[in-house]
Amino acid sequence: MIAKSLIAAAAVATTMTLALPASQAQAGVDINIGIGVGGYPGYYGPGYPVYNPGYPTYKNHISCKKGRNIVDNSGFNNVKPIDCSLPRYKYTGWRFGKKYVVSVNRWGNIVKVNKI
Repeated sequence: MIAKSLIAAAAVATTMTLALPASQAQAGVDINIGIGVGGYPGYYGPGYPVYNPGYPTYKNHISCKKGRNIVDNSGFNNVKPIDCSLPRYKYTGWRFGKKYVVSVNRWGNIVKVNKI
C-alpha cells in the first residue's frame, strides 16, 4: 500500500512539474565604447564625425554621411566633411580641378558653393 502511494505521489509530482511553464532568465548587456580626440564634441579629429549616444537624435534632418553622399552625387569628387553641425553641413570637394566648400541644409539641399 505504501509503495502504491509513493508511485502515485511521484506521478503527481512529475505531472505538476511538466504542467508549470518554464521561466527564462534574461541577461541584460549594455556596452558603450567611445573614442574621441579633441575638436568639437562628438568628433574624431578635425572633420570626422563619430556617433555619440549622448547626443540627441533628430528626425527632421539628414545625417552628415547622407549630406556627403548628396554632394558626391552632385558632381563633386573627393568629398570630405569639415563641419557637421546644424543649421548647415559643410564639405570640401573637387570639381573640374578646383576645390570648393559646399554647404548643405538639414533637408539635403545644396544651398551654397564657394570656390577656395
